[in-house]
Amino acid sequence: MASVFHQIQYWTFPIPPRGAVWLSYGPNEAYKSGTVQIMCSPNTQVGDSTLQRTQTISTVVYNTQVPTVSGDLVRTDCYAGVSIANTGDYAIKYFYLALTVIGP
Repeated sequence: MASVFHQIQYWTFPIPPRGAVWLSYGPNEAYKSGTVQIMCSPNTQVGDSTLQRTQTISTVVYNTQVPTVSGDLVRTDCYAGVSIANTGDYAIKYFYLALTVIGP
Protein backbone atom coordinates (compact mmCIF):
# COMPACT_ATOMS: atom_id res chain seq x y z
CA MET A 1 0.00 0.00 0.00
CA ALA A 2 1.30 3.46 -0.89
CA SER A 3 1.89 6.20 1.65
CA VAL A 4 0.94 9.79 0.90
CA PHE A 5 2.42 12.93 2.43
CA HIS A 6 0.89 16.32 1.57
CA GLN A 7 1.61 19.83 2.85
CA ILE A 8 0.69 23.33 1.77
CA GLN A 9 2.89 26.34 2.52
CA TYR A 10 2.26 30.05 2.07
CA TRP A 11 5.35 31.97 0.96
CA THR A 12 6.06 35.70 0.88
CA PHE A 13 9.10 35.68 -1.40
CA PRO A 14 8.91 38.63 -3.78
CA ILE A 15 9.50 37.42 -7.33
CA PRO A 16 10.01 40.13 -9.97
CA PRO A 17 8.79 39.60 -13.55
CA ARG A 18 11.07 37.02 -15.23
CA GLY A 19 12.68 36.34 -11.83
CA ALA A 20 12.84 33.04 -9.92
CA VAL A 21 13.37 31.56 -6.45
CA TRP A 22 14.73 28.17 -5.41
CA LEU A 23 13.36 26.01 -2.57
CA SER A 24 14.85 22.72 -1.39
CA TYR A 25 13.38 19.95 0.79
CA GLY A 26 15.26 17.12 2.44
CA PRO A 27 17.17 15.05 2.96
CA ASN A 28 14.44 12.42 3.02
CA GLU A 29 14.32 8.80 1.86
CA ALA A 30 10.83 9.37 0.45
CA TYR A 31 12.28 11.66 -2.23
CA LYS A 32 14.51 8.81 -3.41
CA SER A 33 11.87 6.18 -4.16
CA GLY A 34 8.62 8.12 -4.22
CA THR A 35 6.80 10.40 -6.62
CA VAL A 36 7.24 14.07 -5.78
CA GLN A 37 4.73 16.62 -7.06
CA ILE A 38 4.98 20.36 -6.47
CA MET A 39 2.40 22.92 -7.56
CA CYS A 40 2.52 26.67 -6.95
CA SER A 41 -0.34 29.14 -7.13
CA PRO A 42 0.36 32.88 -7.12
CA ASN A 43 -1.74 35.50 -5.36
CA THR A 44 -3.12 38.06 -7.82
CA GLN A 45 -1.90 41.06 -5.77
CA VAL A 46 0.92 42.90 -7.55
CA GLY A 47 3.98 43.27 -5.29
CA ASP A 48 3.44 45.80 -2.49
CA SER A 49 0.53 47.50 -4.26
CA THR A 50 -3.21 46.99 -3.92
CA LEU A 51 -3.55 46.20 -7.64
CA GLN A 52 -4.89 42.81 -8.71
CA ARG A 53 -3.62 41.33 -11.99
CA THR A 54 -3.26 38.02 -13.78
CA GLN A 55 -0.18 36.25 -12.38
CA THR A 56 1.65 33.25 -13.85
CA ILE A 57 4.14 30.91 -12.15
CA SER A 58 6.01 27.98 -13.65
CA THR A 59 7.74 25.27 -11.61
CA VAL A 60 10.50 22.80 -12.39
CA VAL A 61 11.09 19.99 -9.88
CA TYR A 62 14.61 18.58 -9.36
CA ASN A 63 15.83 15.45 -7.59
CA THR A 64 19.35 15.56 -6.14
CA GLN A 65 21.31 12.61 -4.70
CA VAL A 66 24.28 13.50 -2.48
CA PRO A 67 26.75 10.70 -1.61
CA THR A 68 28.07 10.47 1.92
CA VAL A 69 31.13 8.24 2.22
CA SER A 70 32.26 6.85 5.56
CA GLY A 71 35.02 4.27 5.14
CA ASP A 72 33.62 1.55 2.86
CA LEU A 73 30.02 2.66 3.34
CA VAL A 74 28.34 4.91 0.79
CA ARG A 75 25.04 6.44 1.77
CA THR A 76 22.96 8.87 -0.26
CA ASP A 77 20.90 11.80 0.93
CA CYS A 78 18.06 12.71 -1.38
CA TYR A 79 16.64 16.20 -1.82
CA ALA A 80 13.66 17.52 -3.78
CA GLY A 81 14.12 21.03 -5.10
CA VAL A 82 11.95 23.36 -7.09
CA SER A 83 12.68 26.39 -9.23
CA ILE A 84 9.71 28.78 -9.12
CA ALA A 85 9.69 31.35 -11.92
CA ASN A 86 7.47 34.37 -12.40
CA THR A 87 6.63 34.13 -16.10
CA GLY A 88 4.14 36.97 -15.99
CA ASP A 89 4.41 40.74 -16.40
CA TYR A 90 3.90 41.80 -12.76
CA ALA A 91 5.78 41.27 -9.49
CA ILE A 92 4.52 38.42 -7.28
CA LYS A 93 4.61 38.90 -3.52
CA TYR A 94 2.68 35.86 -2.24
CA PHE A 95 2.25 32.29 -3.47
CA TYR A 96 1.08 28.92 -2.21
CA LEU A 97 3.17 25.79 -2.64
CA ALA A 98 1.64 22.32 -2.40
CA LEU A 99 4.10 19.43 -1.95
CA THR A 100 2.88 15.86 -2.31
CA VAL A 101 5.00 12.71 -1.99
CA ILE A 102 3.55 9.32 -2.90
CA GLY A 103 5.80 6.53 -1.69
CA PRO A 104 5.87 2.76 -1.87
